Amino acid sequence: MRAKRDLLDNLAVKSEEVIQIPISARRYILGSRGVTLQTITHETSTRIQLPPRQENHNEEKSELDYDEDEEMMDVKIEGDAKGISLAKEKIEAIVNNRVTTRVHKITHIEHHYYPLISGAHNAHINQISNETGSRIYIPPFLSTESAEGYECSSKDAISISGDKEAVKKALDKIEGIYEGLKSNTTTLDVNIPKPQHKYLIGSKGSNLQEILEKTGCSLELAPLSHPSEKVTIRGIQNQLVVALQIVMDKASSIRVQTLDITKIHKTDQPLEHAKNILKYLWNRNKLKKIESDTGVQITVPKGPALEKAVVLEFVGKVLEEVENARKEVSEIVKGLSPNYFAVATIEPHLHRHIIGRKGQNLQRVKDTYGVEIIVPDEKDESPDILIVFEGKEGEEIPSDRKKKETYIKDVLEKAKTELVKAGQDASDFATQTLTIPVRFHRYIIGPKGNTLNNITGGNDAPVSVKFGSSRTGAAERSANAEGKKLVNVPISDDIVIIKGPTDEVERVVNEIKNVVDNAKHIEIMNSYTEEFTFPAQYSAHVIGKGGAHVNRLKESLSVKIDIEGGAKGEEKKTNPGENVKVTIMGMKSNVEKANEKILDLIDKLQDATVIHLKVPAEYHKSLIGAKGRYVKRLEEKYGVHIRFPKTNQANGEGEEDIYAQKSDEVIIKGGKKGDHDHSINFKIPAKYLPHIVGKNGSRITEIKYDTFTRIDLGRPEILEDGSEQEVANVVIHGTKSDICNAQEKILNIVKELENQITLTIHIDPQHHKYLIGPGGSRIRETVANVSGSEEKGSQAGVVKFPRPGDNSDEVILKGDKELVEKVKLELERLVEEQNNLKVGIVQIPRAQHPIIIGRNANQLKEIQSRFNVEIQFPGSRSYHDTPIGEISIEEIENSEEAVKIIGKEENIEAAKADILSRIRYVHTVNIPRKFHCAVFANGSTIRKLRNEFHVIVDHGEEIPPEKNDLQFIKLNDEASIKENDLENESSLSKRDYEIFENYGEEVGDISWNLKGEKSQVEKAEVYLRELIEEASNFTHTGHITIPQQYHCHIIGRGGATITRIRTESGCKIEVPKIKGDDNVIVTGSQRGIDEAYRLLNDIVERAEKNIH
Repeated sequence: MRAKRDLLDNLAVKSEEVIQIPISARRYILGSRGVTLQTITHETSTRIQLPPRQENHNEEKSELDYDEDEEMMDVKIEGDAKGISLAKEKIEAIVNNRVTTRVHKITHIEHHYYPLISGAHNAHINQISNETGSRIYIPPFLSTESAEGYECSSKDAISISGDKEAVKKALDKIEGIYEGLKSNTTTLDVNIPKPQHKYLIGSKGSNLQEILEKTGCSLELAPLSHPSEKVTIRGIQNQLVVALQIVMDKASSIRVQTLDITKIHKTDQPLEHAKNILKYLWNRNKLKKIESDTGVQITVPKGPALEKAVVLEFVGKVLEEVENARKEVSEIVKGLSPNYFAVATIEPHLHRHIIGRKGQNLQRVKDTYGVEIIVPDEKDESPDILIVFEGKEGEEIPSDRKKKETYIKDVLEKAKTELVKAGQDASDFATQTLTIPVRFHRYIIGPKGNTLNNITGGNDAPVSVKFGSSRTGAAERSANAEGKKLVNVPISDDIVIIKGPTDEVERVVNEIKNVVDNAKHIEIMNSYTEEFTFPAQYSAHVIGKGGAHVNRLKESLSVKIDIEGGAKGEEKKTNPGENVKVTIMGMKSNVEKANEKILDLIDKLQDATVIHLKVPAEYHKSLIGAKGRYVKRLEEKYGVHIRFPKTNQANGEGEEDIYAQKSDEVIIKGGKKGDHDHSINFKIPAKYLPHIVGKNGSRITEIKYDTFTRIDLGRPEILEDGSEQEVANVVIHGTKSDICNAQEKILNIVKELENQITLTIHIDPQHHKYLIGPGGSRIRETVANVSGSEEKGSQAGVVKFPRPGDNSDEVILKGDKELVEKVKLELERLVEEQNNLKVGIVQIPRAQHPIIIGRNANQLKEIQSRFNVEIQFPGSRSYHDTPIGEISIEEIENSEEAVKIIGKEENIEAAKADILSRIRYVHTVNIPRKFHCAVFANGSTIRKLRNEFHVIVDHGEEIPPEKNDLQFIKLNDEASIKENDLENESSLSKRDYEIFENYGEEVGDISWNLKGEKSQVEKAEVYLRELIEEASNFTHTGHITIPQQYHCHIIGRGGATITRIRTESGCKIEVPKIKGDDNVIVTGSQRGIDEAYRLLNDIVERAEKNIH
C-alpha cells in the first residue's frame, strides 16, 4: 500500500484543496509533538498546512461558550487527488470524534439578503433553528455604501452550529431561501432627505422590522455620516409599491429642520464660539425648556459631529411648531455674541478648588458679577472654564453698543481674574530643603531608584526630589528661565531638595525622614563590634585562597571582617606564640555567628595533626586493597585521611602535592582528640561528579569550607564487562551536624541536575539577532521573566544560539525542565510576533527628535510601551538593520528625518499620530521694541506663557533689552493742567503731581518665537496682542501725592469709587497699601491721567470739606 502511494505521489498531477475545521480541533489534528499530523502526511503522501496558532486563543471552548461564535480555520492539503481524499477523510474523522459541535460559515451570500433571510424579528431563522435543532447567527446588515463591492469574511458570514446532520439540514434550508430570493426579488430606489433617515429606521430598527413584517421587503440606507439620500427597497415586485407607500408615509409624518449655529455670528473662530453657545444652552437647560413648551424634539450633535459644525436638529409632527422652536433658539443664539463669552484657563486638577465645597466659591463669583460659569467634566481633563455674561437682576447696562461691549468685557475680565487668582492660590507650590548626610542618600534612592519612586509615586508624580550638587544645574536652569542670575547658591552633597504641591511635599518629606531614621537605626544596629585574637599560623586558613573563606562569611552574614596582616590569605612565616587580631562589625547576632564560625575553624585546625609513617613500599598494595578497599575502610572507621605515595586515588580532592612524599612514607591526617571522627557514606549518579566538583574543584571546596568537613568523592567501579558502574561513592567526615549539612548540599545539587533537560528547537536565523538583543540583553530578559529570577547564575547557558554565519536554525535549550518549556513557548511567541510585525516611516524634523525622545528617553519609552511598538531614530545602532519592506532607506526623502516604527499596523498608525501631535508648533509674534520691556514685565509674561499656556519663548539670534534704557521724561511743564485751575485751599498743588512719558522713539521689532501646541500658541498670541494694545494705550505714568487719610475716600465702598475713576479715565490706578506711602500711581494716556487727576482732586476736596 505504501509503495502504491509513493508511486502515485511521484506520477500523479499535484493539486491542492482547502477545508475548514473548528479551531478547537487543531490540537487533535496536530497530536502530541505533531505526531498525528506527521502520520497523516506520511500515510497519504500529502503536505498539510495549518495556520499559526492564534495568540491567547482558547482552543478548549465549551458548547456553553458558543455565543462568542467559534471561529473556523483553513487547512490546506497539497498532493495528488487520491492522497488529498484520504487526508480529508482522516482529518474529518478526527474532527467528528473529537468535536461534538460543528460550525459552518456561509460566505457566498450577499449582505443585502440577510434581513430577508432572517425575516421580521428573526422569524425565519428561529423557525429553521427549531426544526433542525441547530443554532444560527446572522450578522447585522451592512449599509448600502459599506456593502458595495464587499467580500464577505468569516467574521461577517452567516454561522450555523450544531450536530453534523443538523448543520447540513439548516444549511440546505438557508440555501433554498437564498436561491428563491435571488430569482424572485428586485429593488426600488427613492431619495428621502437625509435628516429623516434615522426616523425611517426607528428606535433599534423598529420601523425596519415593521416594514419587513407587513410587506416582506427590506430597506437599505447609507450610514448617517454618509451624505447619500438614497433609500433602496428590496423585495417581491408586487410588494415594493406597498413598502414604498409605508416609507413615504413615515417620512412625511416627521417634520425636520436644522439650525447651523456656526454661521450665525461672524468671528475668527466660529466653530469654537458655536461650541461655547451649545455648552451654555445645554448647561442652562434652555433647549429642554423650549422642547417642553413646543413639544418639539431638539437633537444636539455629539462627538465627531462637532468637529465641522454645530447643527441643531428640530423634529416634530407639526411644521409650524418645528419652525417656532427653531426661531426661538435662533433668537437666543443671536443674542449670544462672542463678547458675551470668556475663557479662564486653569489646570484641571485645580477645578475642584475653584468650585469649592458644594459649589459655594463658584456661586459667589456668579452672584457677584452676574455671570454663568461652566466648569468642564473631570474626565474631559480640559483646562478651559467658560464664563458667560448674563447680567444681574436690576443691573443697568449701557445702551450704547460700544459702551455696552466695554462694560461686558470688563465684567468678564473681573470674573476671569478672580477665577485665575483662585486657581493660583490653590496651586500652592512649595519647596523644602533637607540636610541629610550623603551616606544615607542611597537608602532614600534604593536599588534602581525603587524606594524613591515608591515615595514620590514615580516619574509622573507632581513632586521632584534632587540630591546634593545635582541641584546646582537645576537651580541655574530655573533662574535663567525666570531672567534672574543665580548668586551664592550653597553647594553641598548633603542637600536634598523637594519641590511640588504643599501637601505632597509634606508627605514626601515625612517619608524621607522615616527612611533616614530607619537607616540610622540600621547603622546603629550594624555598629556592634567584637575583637579577638588567634594564632597567626592559622591566618591563611581562616582567610582562604584569595580571601575566599572570609569573603564568604562577609556575604552570608552581612558583616565587616578585618584580619591583621594577611588580606589575601598568603602563607607567611610566623613566630611561635604570635597572634593576629580580628575585628568583626555588624548586627550583634551576625557578628556572634561569624565569631563562632572562625573560632570553630581555629579549633579544628588546632586539633588537626599529621603523622608520617615509614612503611616499605612492597606492603602498600596490600594495605590499600583492590580499588582502595582496605584503606577506605580505615579512613571511614577513624575519620582520618591516609595518603600513600604516587597515588591520588584515595585522595580524590584535587589538591596539589605541595610536599614531596617519599616512596616508603605513608601520611595520616586527622584530629588528635577524635571528636571529628564521624562519617557518612552514600552513593550518587557518577555522571554528576564533574558538576559536584566544579571548575578546578571550586564547588566541592566551597561545600567543605561552609560545612567544615572532609569529603572524599570516589570513582565509579569497573564492572566485569569493562563498563563503569553508574553510581559513585561519597564519604564525608566531620561532626554529625556538619556531615548532614554537607550531604544535604550534595544531594540538592544532584536533585537539580536530575531535573535538567536539553531541547532543540528550530528558529529561522533571521530572528536570532533580535532574540539575542544588544549584548544578549533580550535573551537574558526573556529567561529572567519566565524564571522569575534576575540572578545571572540561574540564566547562564539556558539558551544557546548557533554562531553568527553558521546559518543554522537549531537553538538549544538546556536547564530545568519547567524553565526550558517556558523559555521555548516564549521564544515561539516572540518569533510569531516578529513575523507579524510591520515597519512604518514617519518624517520628523531633525531638530524635533530630542523633543520626542525626552529626557533620559522617558517620553520615547512611554510611547513605545503605550502602543507596544519599537521606535528607531536615525543614528541608532539597529536603525539600518531593520528592513522597510520594498522601500530602501536611500529612497526615503531626507533619511535624516525618517523615523522607523516597528509593530502591528494599527499600533504603528496610533504611534504615528501620537508622535506627530507632540511636534512643537512654532509661530513668531513681532513686538515693537519700545513696548518689549512693558510686555516682558520683568519675566512675568514669560513665566505666564510657560505655566498657563505651556508655551516656550525665545528671541532667536536677537538680543532684547533687559530694561528700558530710556530715562523718563518729565512732562509737568507741558501738562494740560494749569496751576490756576486749582483752588488755593486744595490740599493738592502742582508740585504734588508729576507725569512721565513711558516710551521713547525706539524703532524696530523684537521677535517672540512661540513654541508649543498649536492651539496653545494661538491663545498665547492673543494674550500678547492684548498686552501690546495695553502698552500702546498706557503711554504715560503719573505720580500724585495724596495723604493716606483720604485713600479710603478714593477707594469707596466695595471699591466702587476707584472703579468709576478707572472707567471714566481709562487708566490704571494703584493706591499704596504700605503705611506712610502717599504716592498714588496712575498709568494711561496723558489725557487720561489728567482726567484721573481732576477726579481724584474733586474727591479729596469734598473729603476735606466734610472733615472741616
